[in-house]
Amino acid sequence: MHLIQGAPVYTFWDEYPLAEALVVHRGRIVAVGRRDDLRARYPEAKPIAVDGKAIIPAFNDCHCHILPLGIDLGKADLRGCTSVAEIQERLRRWMEANPDAEWVLGRAYDQNLLPDGKHITRHDLDAVCLDRPVYLNHVSKHGGVANTLALKIGGVTQNTPDPSDGVIVRNEQGEPTGVLLESATSLVSRHIPKLSQSQLVEAVHRACEDLARRGILCASDASTGWHDLDEEIRAYAKALEQGAPVRMTLMPLFGSANRAGWLDTTESAGEATGTSPHPPNAHPDLRWGSVKLFADGAFTTRTAALRQPYADTDTTGVLMYDPEDLIGRILTVHRAGWQCAVHAIGDRAIEIVLDGYERALSKHPRANHRHRIEHAMLMADDLLERMARLGVVVVPQPEFIWWLTSAYLKGLGERATRLMPYQSWLKAGIPVGFSSDQPVVPGDPIVGWRAAVTRTGRDGTCLHPEEALDPLTALRLFTVGSAYATCDPEVGTLAPGKQARFAVLSHLPEQIAEADMQVLATSYSLGIIPAS
Repeated sequence: MHLIQGAPVYTFWDEYPLAEALVVHRGRIVAVGRRDDLRARYPEAKPIAVDGKAIIPAFNDCHCHILPLGIDLGKADLRGCTSVAEIQERLRRWMEANPDAEWVLGRAYDQNLLPDGKHITRHDLDAVCLDRPVYLNHVSKHGGVANTLALKIGGVTQNTPDPSDGVIVRNEQGEPTGVLLESATSLVSRHIPKLSQSQLVEAVHRACEDLARRGILCASDASTGWHDLDEEIRAYAKALEQGAPVRMTLMPLFGSANRAGWLDTTESAGEATGTSPHPPNAHPDLRWGSVKLFADGAFTTRTAALRQPYADTDTTGVLMYDPEDLIGRILTVHRAGWQCAVHAIGDRAIEIVLDGYERALSKHPRANHRHRIEHAMLMADDLLERMARLGVVVVPQPEFIWWLTSAYLKGLGERATRLMPYQSWLKAGIPVGFSSDQPVVPGDPIVGWRAAVTRTGRDGTCLHPEEALDPLTALRLFTVGSAYATCDPEVGTLAPGKQARFAVLSHLPEQIAEADMQVLATSYSLGIIPAS
């Protein structure tokens, strides 16, 4: 038993919102209150004085990609590169450090940072390596670029047709440039050698250590099953058995859940109560969340589906499915009793998802369904009203504002001011849970929290300051809001009975906008969790 003290405790527990200390036993909070009172009530508790200015609930990243993050941490890091030469140099350094790698792999390149906003091409990658396949993930995870050998391995030629929900970018002569968007990426990426089970476990450990270092002790994997559903589940469970510090919620992809038979409709599906026929949990801190679907792409690749064309192209983006097909899939998920989460970034995509939720709830009413829209970035007043009426949970990523504001302005023009209207969502009564979508962005919750408060990008541009949040409200959406979005009663607040997942900050939370805020420690680094 431990008595945690030394800094004010921001509990987000309505009965005792600001405490002096808390008592923890076997990874759970026993009591919260005044330090002297808790010392008297629990004399056997070992005091731990934290070195910081505030204790808060640990951040809960309710939409990220845990296994992909761990895998990406082993690739060449191309984030922030502003020239083709810089990308090439980082790839060469990675090749020197990984001479036996069968493929040369890079992550997080962003053509919006390159001269004229043009993508790198296969010829640029051929200049790095001709005798090994090279493949780079776009920062959005909605695109990639391959060298000539990788295209050859994938069978991508001038005569290869575009997938129905993807694009093979071509030059004026019709030859593939190496750039692949949306599902076209799989033409090449599916040939990258799969990781072994031990490598998957190692990747989960890498991700969890990286998350915990940033104060994130709860996270949701928003694409479980992209590699192999059973192997991924075993990897997550094994990592937790070996002491991984992050409580994880898995969001199976629709196709994976359907193939596993989890979406079969039965009389016990629990539509009236909202309970889901989840498969058994493989570990107490490995949970099941929403079934994941995709409605559209991303702004940075101009594949998010809009009502009106982009400002710099005549396209309106890409729908992943015919609207009736997507609505049918939403109905399948809802009817089977699962929570549903649909990636929808553009206003056209959001509208279709709301059509699906409205039809599902009309045919099969269910209280407390907590169906989600992931990202929900480009909003309109009619969409706000429908979200509120249908009880939809919104899961945005405020860190996008810091990293990608210039790209949004380039692609959307003045419509960028309507992105992620935090205040409007809350005033309409729409539940909100903050997240990062990492490794699409670095996933620093401090950066995301500050962006929600200032709505300012790294270029100094402020997007619609009227939609900014006060520091404690923004922090609440990273903790309480995320726990609500994931239907997780174990975390979110620092209250008796909850898991003792907390972080120690270098400054008071109210100072997030101006202070050099740091996460100094967590209940994991202090030895409080995982419980032995």
